[in-house]
Amino acid sequence: MNAAALSPDAVRLKAVREALAAIEPAVWSRVHGSDGAFVESRGEMGELFVLARFDEATVDEIDFICNAPDTMRFMLRLFDAACFTIRQLKGLPEPRQHNQAAGEPAATDFKNFAAECAMKCHEPAFKLFLAEAHGLEKPLTDERAAQKVRSLLGVQSRKELNDGGRASEAWKALRASFSAWRRAGR
Repeated sequence: MNAAALSPDAVRLKAVREALAAIEPAVWSRVHGSDGAFVESRGEMGELFVLARFDEATVDEIDFICNAPDTMRFMLRLFDAACFTIRQLKGLPEPRQHNQAAGEPAATDFKNFAAECAMKCHEPAFKLFLAEAHGLEKPLTDERAAQKVRSLLGVQSRKELNDGGRASEAWKALRASFSAWRRAGR
């Protein structure tokens, strides 16, 4: 069997990461109007989109759907942290970013920088880092952090981080700078 073949779980995990990256920034709100309850999303230009309407859903069911993107970011962050810890404890190297033989990303080494960046922009410590090191203005909101990162990396969309090249390298450098800032006790 080909060593680069993905397990069904790895295929599903990759699909989840790609699906989340495709809907970024995925800031969803529960709204109640004259037509009932619905979930809306705000586009990158501030426009509003109705994502789902509910006739007989409970408040808990609506909240579950409304919070799905944040829940997925949280779960992926926990998963990535657990994998990182396991690699460290086992003395394993970090996964490679490219399959050298094929000249393209190895399926088992796939890293969704866009999703990672989106998750970082929700972290209070990352926003504080952006404020202290790069002049992010208050209030330190997720959207301001995302805009600051796009500006620092010279991209229009975080999706560009997955294209490889300069944007990916710039993200890795910013991420490394953040790690160094944290290690310095900030």
